[in-house]
Amino acid sequence: MENGSLNTGKKKAFLDSPKHVLLFLAAVVFMCMILGSGIIAVACKLQGLDFQEVVKSFGQDSSAELRNFMRGALMSNHLLSFLVPAMITGWVFYKKNWPTELGVRYAPDVRNLALGVLLVALCFPLAQAAFSANRWLVERIGWLEALVQTESATENLMEGLLVMQSPFELAFSFLVMAIVPAVGEEMLFRGLVQKQLQRLFANPIVAVLVTALIFGLAHFQVQRFFAIFLLGTVLGLLFHWTKNLWVPIAGHLVFNGTQVLTAYFNQEKLAEMNTGDELQIPITVTLLFLAAAVFIANKIIKNG
Repeated sequence: MENGSLNTGKKKAFLDSPKHVLLFLAAVVFMCMILGSGIIAVACKLQGLDFQEVVKSFGQDSSAELRNFMRGALMSNHLLSFLVPAMITGWVFYKKNWPTELGVRYAPDVRNLALGVLLVALCFPLAQAAFSANRWLVERIGWLEALVQTESATENLMEGLLVMQSPFELAFSFLVMAIVPAVGEEMLFRGLVQKQLQRLFANPIVAVLVTALIFGLAHFQVQRFFAIFLLGTVLGLLFHWTKNLWVPIAGHLVFNGTQVLTAYFNQEKLAEMNTGDELQIPITVTLLFLAAAVFIANKIIKNG
């Protein structure tokens, strides 16, 4: 009887090891992405569209009907790439206890939630500085510059999705570009990947940084990598400090949602906003925001 219990324990430890959780998650993400591509292909066929041609020609001049179709396609792809794999993996390894393991079962401390959102808001000037540094570096490294040229379709896609000529388009864009990514990406990257890497490395800061690196690479945006890595690091620290995934989810939502709302109220400046040329923040202001961010981070750490 005792030997049977030991074997069961070893089997559970083997299946529940961080390496196996991460490998299973990667496999599910891969399969779900294939499924998502198939769903989009079928939807395009039903609409009489060639998806490759649509992506190449999509931009600010696309019709409202096509913009909403692309929003729906992006949402489907995002759900199947992040949220669904995270939930499947959570259920397979933790069964009904998956909300607790991923940090979403309980409501967050209100003070931590407010401070977390404020911390992310204070990072906007820092993200802009990171973007400027990133672009400066890319312009001086040939192979990075070549990679940027391949991102034109992605840039056009983002510009097209940010064209919002009605409250409905605003609501749809906010759902697709703020709410869905905030929940799905945080459940996968912070709720699963970061937590498993922390078990693997036995070092929470290393787990935060490696997860932020993967988070940045997964966005496939060379010019924005530093800014995305910075955001991923802040969100990872928020999860580490508060142990509640709703805090980084709220921060992620505010970061993305603010950009959607800013675009909605500045439709005539979309091209300039996308390049970042319009927003030049003085270094003194950036340093002040950095000091404020450190102060708020210290408050969150003390609050637990």
